[in-house]
Amino acid sequence: MYLFSMKSFFRIGLVFIFSWIALSSSAQLQVAASRPDANYEAGEMMYFEITSPTWGPVDYVIRYDVKMPPLASGTVVVNPNTPTKIPFVMEEPGSVLCSVSKNGEFATGGAIFSRFDLEPIEEEPADFDNFWNGVKAELAAVPMNPVLTFYDSTSLSETYRINLGNINNRRVYGFLSIPKGIPPPYPAILTLPPFGNAANNAPPQPIISEWGGAISLSISIHNSEPDVVDPNSYLPNNIADRDGIYYKQAITGAIRAIDYIFSRSDFNGTDLGVAGISQGGGLALMTAGIDHRVKSLAQTVSALCGHSGHRYDRAAGLPLYILDSRGTYGNISHEDSTLVASKYYDGIYFAKRFHGPALSFISYADTISPASTILTAINQLDEKGIIMHSIRLGHDNPMGFWDMRFEFWRKTFPAMDTNPFPWTLHTTGYDADAGNDIFISTNGTANLSATVTYNGAPLNGLSAKWMVVDGPGKVSFSSPTSYSTNATFSQSGTYTLRFVATDTPNLNTEWEFFTIYDFVKVTVN
Repeated sequence: MYLFSMKSFFRIGLVFIFSWIALSSSAQLQVAASRPDANYEAGEMMYFEITSPTWGPVDYVIRYDVKMPPLASGTVVVNPNTPTKIPFVMEEPGSVLCSVSKNGEFATGGAIFSRFDLEPIEEEPADFDNFWNGVKAELAAVPMNPVLTFYDSTSLSETYRINLGNINNRRVYGFLSIPKGIPPPYPAILTLPPFGNAANNAPPQPIISEWGGAISLSISIHNSEPDVVDPNSYLPNNIADRDGIYYKQAITGAIRAIDYIFSRSDFNGTDLGVAGISQGGGLALMTAGIDHRVKSLAQTVSALCGHSGHRYDRAAGLPLYILDSRGTYGNISHEDSTLVASKYYDGIYFAKRFHGPALSFISYADTISPASTILTAINQLDEKGIIMHSIRLGHDNPMGFWDMRFEFWRKTFPAMDTNPFPWTLHTTGYDADAGNDIFISTNGTANLSATVTYNGAPLNGLSAKWMVVDGPGKVSFSSPTSYSTNATFSQSGTYTLRFVATDTPNLNTEWEFFTIYDFVKVTVN
């Protein structure tokens, strides 16, 4: 009886705490797009809605990102708990942030316009591939010379410190975890670190070995052990020289880590994924594009995308190369050189070179990695994927982050369904299939049929859309918002079509939704 009473008291306490949190969060200054999914078309009128528990004036400013000039600004008077609308029209594809302030309180909301039409602002360098092939050759001339020392052991995994040879007389430092209790060979996941030089910025990830039955390699991009501060982190960094940008040795470090994984006899030789958050998400995207041994990508609020944006007063992700050039050097010649050099480190151009499944997390209220920069990169991908859209989350991991990653990995690498953890779920999450590539004769009709599943079960009735990614002519769909449709083509050639389904189970409670997509090629001959 005593135990029951204590449990009841504990539950009541939890209910009170969570209720207080919910009431507190709803009793704050807030701003959000009036449409729940915050998605609009370019040229369409939208509204940001401001709510506050108290009466008074609220200042607002709408921008492409927090470093750019205002697109609109002003002051409105709000009544308690009554939405006040701010009208706004965006005439081109992109994302905006609306920041509001009132008596020392601040809030930010975001919106997206014509997200499937987002494209790179500038063309990629003509010698992009030649440059990176040269960098890989430079790395290949450096002996790998792996050094492993024991770090930790549990009943489910064994972890080691590891360091490997890298360019510029540097080493790649990290942690390697190996599953216990299940026989090799194993898949492998390489984790790239978020921004920072603090100790433990690239911690070991034994959870991937224990819950996923995979070799887990987590690396730092600095020239010291991951749990030690590198006093020279991010230095030297000549942002006006493609060979002098600090991230060059970060990318070679990731490639060298992959070299090491492929050298291990307990790796299964094929199933390699890369993952990362923020800076790590951008590095994972870049690594996936530059190293064709990578078979899956999991990126979260990725930085390192859209560097050219600030040249044109548009959004750009960290690091802010153009603004850094202006603030430090202040001359157009240096800015021009920085613009050119930074293109070799822009995730948008790497994305088109990755041909595998991708799991992406983005936030519309992200002030560090603007949503449009990540979506532009995602638009370059050409294989199936899943996007989790968080409407109100900032630069952070969404709820369900780990669960979705493991579901994605189990779907992509079925071997990860076998692992040491005795209570692991076996779910595989979302998946879309647009069907096999199709060949039809001129003036023929392509019969398209897509499926969407969740944990292997059909997920019918979702909002869906077929669209043209590229092709030489026009495409007409008989039923563009159905899973199955017929398509006709105005002229011969090869067309890439995208199927997208949208699931909104938590849109009105967690302010998030999911898009699941796949591609099919139709050749008209």
